[in-house]
Amino acid sequence: MSADVRKRKDEWAIVCELLAGKRSRTVKMLLFFCIKASPVWLVPIITARMIDLAAQPSASRMGTLLVLAGISLLLYLQNIPFHTLYVKNMSRITRGLGCDLRVRLCRQLQSLSLYYHGRASIGKLHTKAIRDIEMLENVPRLLVETVFQFLFGAGIAIVAIAVRAPAALLFFAVMVPVCAFVCSVFTRRIRQRVNEYRQSMEGMSTSLNDMMTMIPITRAHGLEEQQLQSVEEKISNVYDIGQMFDRITAIFGATAWVTMGVMQTLFLSGSVYACFRGSISVGDVVMFNSFFLVLSGQLTGVLNILPQCSQARESLHSIMEVLYAPDLENNGGKPVYDDVNGRFEFCSVSFRYPGTTRHAVSELSLTIEPGQSVAFVGPSGSGKSTVLSLLLGFIRPDSGRLLLDGKDMMDMDLRTYRHHVGVVTQEAVFFSGTIFENVAYGQDTASEENVMEALRLANAVEFVELLPEGLYSRLGAGGIKLSGGQLQRLAIARAIIRNPRVLILDEATSALDVESEILVQQALEQIMKDRTTFIVAHRISTVRNADRIAILDEGRFTEIGSPDELVSRDNFYSRAVHQMRFGTKAI
Repeated sequence: MSADVRKRKDEWAIVCELLAGKRSRTVKMLLFFCIKASPVWLVPIITARMIDLAAQPSASRMGTLLVLAGISLLLYLQNIPFHTLYVKNMSRITRGLGCDLRVRLCRQLQSLSLYYHGRASIGKLHTKAIRDIEMLENVPRLLVETVFQFLFGAGIAIVAIAVRAPAALLFFAVMVPVCAFVCSVFTRRIRQRVNEYRQSMEGMSTSLNDMMTMIPITRAHGLEEQQLQSVEEKISNVYDIGQMFDRITAIFGATAWVTMGVMQTLFLSGSVYACFRGSISVGDVVMFNSFFLVLSGQLTGVLNILPQCSQARESLHSIMEVLYAPDLENNGGKPVYDDVNGRFEFCSVSFRYPGTTRHAVSELSLTIEPGQSVAFVGPSGSGKSTVLSLLLGFIRPDSGRLLLDGKDMMDMDLRTYRHHVGVVTQEAVFFSGTIFENVAYGQDTASEENVMEALRLANAVEFVELLPEGLYSRLGAGGIKLSGGQLQRLAIARAIIRNPRVLILDEATSALDVESEILVQQALEQIMKDRTTFIVAHRISTVRNADRIAILDEGRFTEIGSPDELVSRDNFYSRAVHQMRFGTKAI
């Protein structure tokens, strides 16, 4: 199966999924649309009969005139309630479509691994969740009010013309291939411009997101102009591609309009000629011309939405890039694991990141008993962070097995295991809520006392109580209102409040000054008791009290032992301890 055919099947599959459960509402919406739009097609027929009555006036036809006038008035008046019902049902369909897509997108993003998120651009994901879905929300309305309306009207017009002058249908038959030819000339170029425009918009969103993220660093180093030049280049690119897109759509729209105008002139001339010959009445000329005016206008509208449909299709492809991304953790359908004791076994574990040639870690073998603390040390790039990602299940071994309490982690729903894990990363991440909300994140039953106790253990109570609103002070976006050390202590409190069976500390004290580090280290030593703890740190003070230290070099364990055992031999850890005695603390 070719890639294009597969893509079309995927498009059709997702459209069917999105419309599932909306069929009855769609039928009602189309019915209300037909009723509310009926004056456009029935009034020309009534008008034609009125004109025929005027051409041959008589007192006996007054009753017919009144009936026709009454029907015409009713057709117009019914538009108010039925248009309201149409909009109500259309709104539920379109808004529901956007709601369903955003929910699916968010669920998919939560299912994709952190490796995917590490490669993906936040700016691009924002564009998909907002602009692309908003574009798709408009598609049902566009299709109904242009394509469906044209088809519905064409059906009425064909029946009316077939009754009065069947030969006139030949002209309508010519109109379709002419319009198809106009479309074929422009379709490919329009799709190309739409694709270029979408990619330029995603590039601009990424650049803007990077600029806002880097503002503190940019300002600190006086790099405003360099950053602006980079962003302005992306903005100018969007402008240039947008202009090319507007130009091609303008030429297409004008060509479609001229084509319809020429055909309308020919049709009107033919109708008048038929009237001269007595084949049709004056009323029929008016009716035929009214039909053609409306149909040609609607067909022009159908042609004019081609660029928007191309944009919508490109938006659908953009969303499908996430919805059909294969990089999933694959937790669905696997048994939950809530009874965590904390015994881990690395059995010849190897892992290589996609797109790389060497293993990040290779043939790792290690057993950690429940309640033990293990520190991973080694030079940058030795595989320490990869080991932690394996322990969290963010990535899975390419070969070998990683066992938790004797069970292969590949065979369990790791989301349930993570409920029993507390993590403190090198960079504390917070949302712009209160301190209480951030520390109690995910713990719906946490009380104020629980949060204060966690803050006390993390040596954070003192500075929290000094804030204007104390525990309920808002952090601001990314916790900008606090220092790095204060944020790190809040992150430790957030891990503590979970009362985890497994504790992962990735540079947990890296942002603290010496005094705070000592106090927090004391707190960590308390909460590490009876918990399996994994530590990655560059400070000797953070790892020297671990039960065991595993030294990594180029993705392999070179030595494993207690701090006392390792310091007596020549290795990475002992050299770091020696350097610390001469004033250097980093390892």
